[in-house]
Formats: sequence, C-alpha cells, structure tokens
Amino acid sequence: MILAALLLSVATTPAAPDAVVLENGRYRVEISLRSGLPDAWERCSARCAQEPTRPRASGGSRLRFFAPGDPVGTVVLNTVGYTALQTRRAGRAQVVLTARRPLHGRTLEQRYELDPAGPVLRAVLQFPPGAQLTVAGGHELVPEELPGLGGIYSNARAVMVTAGVQETLADHPDESVEGRPLAAGDWVGVRGRFRALLARADVPLRVGAAELPQDTPLVMLAPADSAAATLRLDLFGGTIDRRELRAADPMLVGTLYAMLWQPLRWLSFGLQWILDRWQDLVGRAWLAILLLSLTVKLLMAPLIVVAERWQADVNRTKSLLEPDLAEVRRQYKGEEAHHRTLAVYRKHGVSHFYTFKSLAGFAIQVPVFIAAFDMLGENFRIEGEAFLWMPDLAMPDRAAALPFALPFFGAHLNLLPLVMTAFTVLAARWQEDASLAPALRHGQRLRLYAMAGVFLVLLYTFPAGMVLYWTANNFWHLLRVAWDRWGKRRAAA
Repeated sequence: MILAALLLSVATTPAAPDAVVLENGRYRVEISLRSGLPDAWERCSARCAQEPTRPRASGGSRLRFFAPGDPVGTVVLNTVGYTALQTRRAGRAQVVLTARRPLHGRTLEQRYELDPAGPVLRAVLQFPPGAQLTVAGGHELVPEELPGLGGIYSNARAVMVTAGVQETLADHPDESVEGRPLAAGDWVGVRGRFRALLARADVPLRVGAAELPQDTPLVMLAPADSAAATLRLDLFGGTIDRRELRAADPMLVGTLYAMLWQPLRWLSFGLQWILDRWQDLVGRAWLAILLLSLTVKLLMAPLIVVAERWQADVNRTKSLLEPDLAEVRRQYKGEEAHHRTLAVYRKHGVSHFYTFKSLAGFAIQVPVFIAAFDMLGENFRIEGEAFLWMPDLAMPDRAAALPFALPFFGAHLNLLPLVMTAFTVLAARWQEDASLAPALRHGQRLRLYAMAGVFLVLLYTFPAGMVLYWTANNFWHLLRVAWDRWGKRRAAA
C-alpha cells in the first residue's frame, strides 16, 4: 500500500536532536522541531522534573502530516523545520512553533498546551488545505508477539470511541480519508494493551485506518470541511487507566474492557478496585494478585459451599441410580433403553435434569474468571513487575528457553502453568467422593484431569500475572481440601 510505505519511511527517519519538551508532574511530551508534531509521550514514575529525559527510540507513537497523491509534499510538510517559543501560563506548559519557511505562501504555526497534571495535550494545528493528519502507534503500543492464545494480548488496533463505546476501525483500502464520519468531541486513534494515543477535534472529521508493517496501526484523519486549514485537537497519550481516562474525558472509560458484556465490565471494575487497594497497601503487584485471589475466594465462599453441597447431592444420586442404570445398559438398547432409564428415575423420584446442579460451582466461577482475566490482561500496573523467576508479570513467565520452538506453545518453558495444573490435579484427587461407585469415581477423575489439561493449554502462553491469579485460586482451594482431610482424619482417630 503506497500510503503505508510512504508514512513508514517518514515515521522511521531517525529523530533529530532539535526537539522541544513539555512536562508536568507526571507526563513529558516531546515535540519535533522538524515536523512540528508530537513525537513521544513519556509517563514519569515519580516527578518528571526529577527524572532525566530517556533516549528516544525510533518507531514510537507519533503524529505526521500527509498530502494525498503528493509524496514530495508529504516529506516537505514533515521536515519544514520550526522555531519554538515556550511559556507557562496559569501552571500550564505552552509552546508556539513557527515554521522556518513558508509553504504555499503561508507560514505555518503550531500551538500546544499540556494539562497541569494529565496526559492531554491541547493542540492548534495549521496545515495546507487538503492535507491530512495521521496518528500511528509505535513500539510502546505494539506489544511483543506472544505464541498461542497469548497472542490476543499482542495486538494494537485503530479505534473510535463514541458515546462511551469503543469500536475497532477496519483497515481502509484507499489512500485518503473518505469513509467514516466522526462527530465533534468523539475520539479516534490507536491503542495497545496498556497505552493509547487518541485525538478528538472540536469539528466533525473524516477518519480511516491502515496498517504499517510489524502490525502497527495507523489512523488517518482530516476535517470534514476539506477547505479547513486549522484543526483544534485534544491529544491523549496516556495509559489505559480508569483514573487517567476519566480525567481526560469520562467517555474514554469506554476503552476499558470494551469487549465484555456490560455486567462483566462492572465486575471487572470491582475487581480492579480491590486489586488497586491491595497494591496501594502492599506495594507489590504479585502480592496484590495473591490477595485479590484470596479476597475473591472469601467473598464467594458461601456460594461455593452451596455449590459443593449440590455436587455432593448429585454424587449421592448417581450412586443410588447406578446399579439400576447399569442393568438397563446391559440388557437394552435404543429407545427401549431410554424408556427404561426414565422409569429408573421415576422409581427413585429423581428428575433426569438432576445433573445440572453439578454445574453450579463451575457456573458461579465463570463470570468472575472472565472478569478477573480481562482486568489483569489490561492492568498496566503489573507491567515490569517481577516475582520469583518471572521478570515481568505482563509476559509469560519463561522459566527457560527451549532449543526449538513448538507450534502454539512457543520457544520457552513456562513453569507457572504447570504448577497451576499440579495444584488442580492434587486437589481433585484429595477431594474425591468416597461414596461414589468405583466406575463413577474413575469417570469423575478423568473429567477433572481433562479440565485441568484444557486450562493448561489455554493459559500456557498467557501473561504470568493472569496465570498467577488462577494458580493462587487453585492453591487456596488445595489448602481448604487439605484442611478438610485433616479434620476428617482427626475426627476418625
């Protein structure tokens, strides 16, 4: 695609040393004096004034001008060169950039103002009529490609946020913005797993999307009025964090857990609140995840007790029915076997839907499982946090490198999913119902092993923080089963 190749060549040009920096307490924005457009957003860990500016890697998220059908004009627009005048008014960092030479008989001027404490940069941009603006995701938005199902956390995408709802923009096949209208005040841009670069204008826009190599999304935008030469934008270059998103615009909270059904989103927000409180208290992401798992276990304990009681009822009913049902299976086939089976149920006063009660425990945990995993998958506070042999809880634990790459499983041994599976199998063995007939107990054991195997395959390439949560769940359950076994042995002694 001509547009993608052209923009890539412009975007990856090595950064010039001449740049102007705006910063507040938590964010630092670097604006290129070559293009007159923002080149990098940096979130400071403490106070920006106390932290040196980090070396800027090429290929970061950025804005660029684009002149449709005019490759030379595109390069000129992005290399014209600017002088800068920085000021500070009412606590706000401001800068005015003035082009060193006129373009099409006009000297361009770009104005920027950074919010006192947030990642929103307010911009007033001038460019020749007919030119467009592009927003491209860079290395900080495009995560490392993970194998297997972990790949769902490796995607960056072009999005629109309208009425608090995030919508993914499909790739646009054309070289100009023709298709999608965007109302004034709505947001458009690129987002990754933990960060986003989004823009909104005070006028209607036309927007489209494309994709550069390395799965880098690109958004093209232009005023709906093609004759407009000035565009006022709010630019959000921050983390996918509820507090930061709400401070920028409450509508942006719609980017969080956007793929979930609304009740599951509410549950994710609740779990995130618990996790944040624990992390604020203990200061370690891994410990906060363990405490979140324990908190959820305690909150759900009454429901789990009821579900286990129902499971015990199902086991007793199966043991009661099994002799008669085994006789039916030996002597009858087809429709006659079906009628005889129903007769056995009637004889013992049992509904043939009785086994549905055994699904209660699973059904209770599924919504929490989905909500917790989605919340942990998008929680930027676990990024870079280490635990034991795991250098980064936002990535698979990668205990050891393999001499070869396995399809789906990748080129690393992930140890934590194996620990998780061991806890599951051990708890299942210890919790077997001795009242079940041997054949039924064997069948139940095989089903539990199969479920443990399914979870191992599903989660093997997932980020370690998410697997740690489920491993902790299994560990707390194992402790409870061990306690029950010890209590029964003590009572029998």
